[in-house]
Amino acid sequence: MKTATIAHRVADFLRRYPPFQYMTEGELLDLVDGGRVAFHEHGELVFEKGRKRKPFVYVIQQGVVRLVEATAEGESLRDVRGEGDLLGVGRYLGAEEHTLTARTETDVILYALPADRFWEAVKRHGRASRFLAAYFSTSVMPSELESRRGRSEEMRLGRRPFDWLLRRLAAPALVACGSGTPLRAVAARLAERGASAAAITDPDGAPIGVVSIRALSDHVASGEVPAQAPAERLVQPVPIAAAGLEAGTYLIRMLEAQAEHLVLTVDGTPGAPVVAVVSRRDLTKIEGGAPLEIVCDMAAARNIGELAQLRAQGEEVIAAGLSAPEAIRWLAPIASAFNAAVLRRVVTLVEGALAEEGVESPGLDHCWVFFGAAGRRELVTMYDLDHGIVYADPEPELARAARGYFLELGRRVSAGLAACGFVPTAKGIVAGHPSACRSLSEWQRAFTGWIRDPIESAVYRATSLFDLRAVHGDCWLVQALERHIHSEEDRNPSFVPLLVNDSMANLPPLTFFRNLVIDDDGGYNDVLDLQRTTLQPIVDIARALALDCGVHQGATTLDRLRALEPESDETAVLIEETVAAFGNALYQRARAGLTTGTDGSRIDPSNLTRLDQTLLKAGFRTVVRLMEYMGRRYGLVPRR
Repeated sequence: MKTATIAHRVADFLRRYPPFQYMTEGELLDLVDGGRVAFHEHGELVFEKGRKRKPFVYVIQQGVVRLVEATAEGESLRDVRGEGDLLGVGRYLGAEEHTLTARTETDVILYALPADRFWEAVKRHGRASRFLAAYFSTSVMPSELESRRGRSEEMRLGRRPFDWLLRRLAAPALVACGSGTPLRAVAARLAERGASAAAITDPDGAPIGVVSIRALSDHVASGEVPAQAPAERLVQPVPIAAAGLEAGTYLIRMLEAQAEHLVLTVDGTPGAPVVAVVSRRDLTKIEGGAPLEIVCDMAAARNIGELAQLRAQGEEVIAAGLSAPEAIRWLAPIASAFNAAVLRRVVTLVEGALAEEGVESPGLDHCWVFFGAAGRRELVTMYDLDHGIVYADPEPELARAARGYFLELGRRVSAGLAACGFVPTAKGIVAGHPSACRSLSEWQRAFTGWIRDPIESAVYRATSLFDLRAVHGDCWLVQALERHIHSEEDRNPSFVPLLVNDSMANLPPLTFFRNLVIDDDGGYNDVLDLQRTTLQPIVDIARALALDCGVHQGATTLDRLRALEPESDETAVLIEETVAAFGNALYQRARAGLTTGTDGSRIDPSNLTRLDQTLLKAGFRTVVRLMEYMGRRYGLVPRR
């Protein structure tokens, strides 16, 4: 057969796999022209740890190769690679010798390609660079790939639904008035500037609140409040943020507060001078969807049917923006804001229905809370919206009646959430169950038992309750409960190490091979349990570290990780890699869940691209390193 024909056949094989599929025909033929074909029988070494590298990168054309590392206990399997996979790319980290041993498990045919030509071709293509970078961790990624990836991401800016969230919002023109300014003058200034709200400030220029066009229309135009009345008559408190942040930060803040306006101050504190007032309209000018409008409509929904339609609309917004792992940073808290808005409205509707039926409320302060993934703002699908109630301690003689009322309220709200499309599971936490509907003192006693005697109280079944977040009602109850949790944890120093030990009960898998998942003991599975193998270990470890460091219970897993103060550069890099691994795994789960109508925790590897698999494999390695770090920190050993 002619040499040119063979070259084209090899090029045709290569273009079926990344990173070669991103290269031009000429680049592929140039690689093939400088390469050679190598055959190895079963059990032969392709290369050996410690030996000097040859000037080639290898592509497996046929067969199976195992990457192993010699340890004190013998050889330890590190990866299994097959058709289309690369070998020998560690050279680009500057290592002149092989760091692992490659041994064939079957007869193997390799394409040995010139390493220098391959490197130059990869650097010319952003997607090829990104794929190859996935073979490395961020701590050891070749700098040339790192910068190339940055340019590639920049080129895609503006073509994704969530890109607008990354933009810095230019501060709108400020209309500011003192508290004694007549409302007629406030209205005139707003009309002159075309603004929707004026900041009302104290003598030092710090914000008191805002007076909006809507308030003027509702109260002054109607004649309820005289036009000459001072602005303080209509001032409304609004959330405050720092100037110069990303649009997504303002969006999340307004969603969580269900506010139409946001006051920006110089440093984000209430006592600092006002810089601008951001309105919902300012954000909708640049956003790709309409999450603010959806949340506003949820707050005014007349019945459960309308609310269910709005939540489905919100799910469409989430699905439309779920185009890359980076999107999950914004989409998870947006989904959380949708969930919170639905809960608030369901509670209002149910409380109204109970009052109409003559069911008397005990009149106690109470707060609705989210637990687990919802409490951490990480619930993207409609599965397992864990929720409960904390209510103030009643008088002893009224305790039974109060408990009966809140349990009935909880049962009806849980049913309302189910009618809105949320799917409860057997292990779900719902307010209609006595275990999730308790008085403050009952909750405090429960957490005391879990912390003081975690084994006897089976704390492993209750860890998600430690991720509580106030959503609706009297938040002081949750704040008091959080203080109690931290106080108990401080008095019981053995509690956190036990949580860490439980978090290392399951090691992640080793790798993917031919659309199967390979465990570290060599076993094969046709389904990846992403929740158990990647997400849950990171969630559990971050929770334990948060308790140890006094980080707020309702923080996200990423917030908890970023709040840590690393003791070394190596630890800082590990935290950065863990953040990336968790974000990617959460993205994959969300994508699978929204595609299949499930919770997305179990994934068919055949539905993953090679890039997806490579990134998840990097995440597996990161989780193992995180467990090893926690083991050193707390004197524990990761276990299966």
